[in-house]
Amino acid sequence: MSNTKPNIVLVFADDLGYGDVSCFNPESKIKTKNIDALAEAGMRFTDTHATSALCTPSRYGLLTGRYNWRSSLKSFVIPGDSMPLIEEDRKTIAHLLKENGYNTAAIGKWHLGLKWQLKGYFDYEKFGLNPEDFHEKETRFGRDGIFDISAGRLDFEGLDIDYSKPITFGPNQLGFDYFYGTPASLDQPPYVYIENDRVIEEPTDVTGIHMMDRAGPNHQKEWQNGVIAPNFVHREVADKMQKKALEMIDRFAEEDMPFFLYYPSHLVHGPLLPNEKFEGKSGIGPYGDFVLQLDHYIGEIIAKLKENDLFDNTIFIFTSDNGASALADFVALKEHGHNPSYIFRGLKGDIWEGGHREPTIISYPAMIQGGTVCNHMISLSDIYRSIAEIIGTEIPDDAAEDSISNVPLWKGKNEPVREDIVHSSANGGLSIRRGDWKLECVYNGGGMINFREGLENQVYKPVELYNLKEDICETNNVINEHPELVESLKKSLEEYIINGRSTPGRPQENNRNNPTGEWPQIGWMDGYKEYISRFKFD
Repeated sequence: MSNTKPNIVLVFADDLGYGDVSCFNPESKIKTKNIDALAEAGMRFTDTHATSALCTPSRYGLLTGRYNWRSSLKSFVIPGDSMPLIEEDRKTIAHLLKENGYNTAAIGKWHLGLKWQLKGYFDYEKFGLNPEDFHEKETRFGRDGIFDISAGRLDFEGLDIDYSKPITFGPNQLGFDYFYGTPASLDQPPYVYIENDRVIEEPTDVTGIHMMDRAGPNHQKEWQNGVIAPNFVHREVADKMQKKALEMIDRFAEEDMPFFLYYPSHLVHGPLLPNEKFEGKSGIGPYGDFVLQLDHYIGEIIAKLKENDLFDNTIFIFTSDNGASALADFVALKEHGHNPSYIFRGLKGDIWEGGHREPTIISYPAMIQGGTVCNHMISLSDIYRSIAEIIGTEIPDDAAEDSISNVPLWKGKNEPVREDIVHSSANGGLSIRRGDWKLECVYNGGGMINFREGLENQVYKPVELYNLKEDICETNNVINEHPELVESLKKSLEEYIINGRSTPGRPQENNRNNPTGEWPQIGWMDGYKEYISRFKFD
């Protein structure tokens, strides 16, 4: 391969905690030797943040360079059988690279919705189900442009899709030449493999459990009920994805073009089903075993790149979509002396650091000095503009509205590139951090546990202020001691909301929250009623 532009491999782990990677957590009971080796070859970023503490929104933020809460999804994650969340006219990283001469591929967990062709009815007969056992809804989360969970969701998904017909909008229309993967997580139906725009094998049966608990460890090895293809075996999915990713690197190596491989791994999201080789290997349970399986995969990818003489000219980005899930069983893991959230408060879904601070490593021998550490604050939305700078291309004004190039940090510059950063929680609550100060505008972390309290009982307003330099564990709320700082942070967040962007450029519009147009997560904002009126219509 004689191209001069760098190849890009982006591994996006699922629900991997900051404390699970041993080069980030000296007390980790899991020795991630291959991920650690990647860090020795590149740079560790200790203050990296997914745009959300949940997976669908953080994937949106990563691929679009836009804060996820600007999309139509204001809280939670979309169902596995949902329509697309990324807007049809929005440019992704994959578009950017494809338009600049790259081969592009996505392998793994998509979970951003797909434009399925629908039957117009629930096909109970095909799957041998009794219609009287199901309650159909007039409005539905993930259908008809509705991405508000309060519209209601089905516990049993995938019944109204015509799997014999192609997907009309998905990864292939969002810049990827090739896609192989599943619609969503390992625990979300429909349980089918997709290659490009086609389901490889149509579902013919049903599987899973009713009302699966994702806010605790009760269902570690279970999955939500829904439709499944005959040869879909949950335990085999991760290995199939890894095999395909390695094959794709070999295929790319034969062509005289740079490549972008986006690899959103299914690991270490539930169900926790490590393959036989890793069962019991960690000594701390199936979660630790799954992390070791992921680490093994990273070692294989590094070896494959080196085998093809690609490693030195490849930007290898390793990170995670949000904090570790409660499914991992924090109580049991801590009894073994392991904390997936390291020293940080919270976990997946929370506005606290444990919800969205990610173990991020970037290797690029042509630019990044090996074995280095960056402690400056960055967002995963920044990958978009960083890559654009590396390949020397411009970004349209209506794209990557919340992306800031991190290239100076890659080159070793010891100065911040971001003045501030906005985070979002599972229930859509926001926080803004400026330097060491972090203002949180959601009650009780806004995490998964809040959904048990009912959507109507969510509280959104500035309630917590922390100085992370003095209080990284977020235990000393000083909001009543700094009223002027609170007002200043509120004003900055309001400006970013109203302007539709946090970077210089023409103001952009945020997406409407269907079906009502209301946006309760920003109801605390001065002038909320006036602002929200633009989204209200009959």
